[in-house]
Amino acid sequence: MPDGVTADAAADVRDWKLALAVTTAAVLARFVMAGLVPLLPDETYYWEWSRRPAPSYFDHPPGIAAVIAFGTALFGDTRIGVRFGSILLSLVGSLAALAVARRLSGGRAALIAAVAFAVMPMAAAGLLLATPDAPLLAAVAVTLWALLRAVEEESGSMAEIGWWCATGLALGAALLSKYTAVLIPAGAALGFALDPRLRRRLLTPGPWIGLGLGLAAFSPVIMWNAELGWPSFAFQLEHGLGGGSDAGWIAGALGALNRVLEYLGGQIGLVSPIIFVLMAIAVVFALRRGVRGEGDRRGTVLAGVAIVTFGTFALSALRRHVEPNWPAPAYAAAVVLLAARLWEARGRRWLRWGLWLGGALVAVIYAQALFPVLPIDARRDPIAQGHGWESLAAATDDVRSELLRAGCPSVHVATNRYQEASELAFHLPDHPAVFSLNIQRRSNQYALWPGFEDTAKPGDCLVLVDIDDSGARRIADVLGARFTDTAEVGAAQRMRGRGVTADYRLWSYTGWTGDPLTPGP
Repeated sequence: MPDGVTADAAADVRDWKLALAVTTAAVLARFVMAGLVPLLPDETYYWEWSRRPAPSYFDHPPGIAAVIAFGTALFGDTRIGVRFGSILLSLVGSLAALAVARRLSGGRAALIAAVAFAVMPMAAAGLLLATPDAPLLAAVAVTLWALLRAVEEESGSMAEIGWWCATGLALGAALLSKYTAVLIPAGAALGFALDPRLRRRLLTPGPWIGLGLGLAAFSPVIMWNAELGWPSFAFQLEHGLGGGSDAGWIAGALGALNRVLEYLGGQIGLVSPIIFVLMAIAVVFALRRGVRGEGDRRGTVLAGVAIVTFGTFALSALRRHVEPNWPAPAYAAAVVLLAARLWEARGRRWLRWGLWLGGALVAVIYAQALFPVLPIDARRDPIAQGHGWESLAAATDDVRSELLRAGCPSVHVATNRYQEASELAFHLPDHPAVFSLNIQRRSNQYALWPGFEDTAKPGDCLVLVDIDDSGARRIADVLGARFTDTAEVGAAQRMRGRGVTADYRLWSYTGWTGDPLTPGP
């Protein structure tokens, strides 16, 4: 051992290097899986966004569109291209979280955090996908790192102001990724308010300078929404906090209880059962010590972020279904507290078991992603939703070619859902603009883009691809009145192996009359 280097310092460096190695291995595993697992419909939907840059979009801010555009600029319109930016950001976010853990409790904490992130299904599976959660979690981790650096500095110092500025810019990046980032400053404010050692800092300029910078970075999204009548804000408020029922109070209470239990079950599945319980213990312990003015005040801030984020969606679950990934930012803080806590012997044993169980769950998820090893109906298997699009696109392209050979001046493709529209656009050989009619479906970004009526000319032809059910047949009949000739081409299926994922039907229309296909948005 070199002179002047203590055993503790050497162990800290060794554990830090191991943490970096674990994180690198986890990211490489995601990279390999990203090239093997087909793109899910939400990913191709965001890929469509990346082809049409804008200050914001109907469902989310523009962060994921920019991330996908970066990847496809390097690797083209491929699985790796679409997902590369998300995987790179998973590395950035992991390194930021490890840095926070190391500052709180040394290299051993960083190593535990690295393993926990590697074996949590939320990170192992979710962060290889091109969804807004990837840039969100990376930006949240950097925000927490800069925020805790500000807490470490003397109140009112220039160094503190500098770190508050860095916090604000990172928060702006999080807000540009997903609206749930607004819970991060709310959670931090709770931590500051509850810890008597931090309370006065809320009255100093630093936090407000950081918040102002974050809002300034987010301002293009605000202006875009204001110009269009607040479509994205209204959708997300209804999507996340709307709901409710006219049923009696007993039925309503039972429904709320069922949704809360479903919410908790989803969270336990995302992070694995043992790790979830240990994180909850670590968060409560850190918050309790902070309220008493004891322990590490940085832990109080992290606990506030975790509790506000998780609690907000628990309350939302009382009114409506909550998607399991929505509270994901809570775990950027909770994992650090889990890793930094000095567990007693029993806690260390449970932690080891939890990490092993998480690793086993990730292995099963990766195996299921490559081969359908679990007896799950393909129609209900989330992974199977990315399979079979090549065959549906090939059937659609055959109909297009036949119409062109029959003399159609131009042939367009339409579906009734954004899922089919974006997947067909990705898998058709020329990546055309595919329209989503959204008839009796929830509104989405396609309602804000030029539709068939804005693009086609009288006399053009159309191929309609829709889920094979009675609703699709009614829609097909209504559309037929807008064309001179209609033909039901036949059925098609998407499959994963021998399992049918979905049934479709295709129609061809020739000679558009110029009448609108659907009511205007």
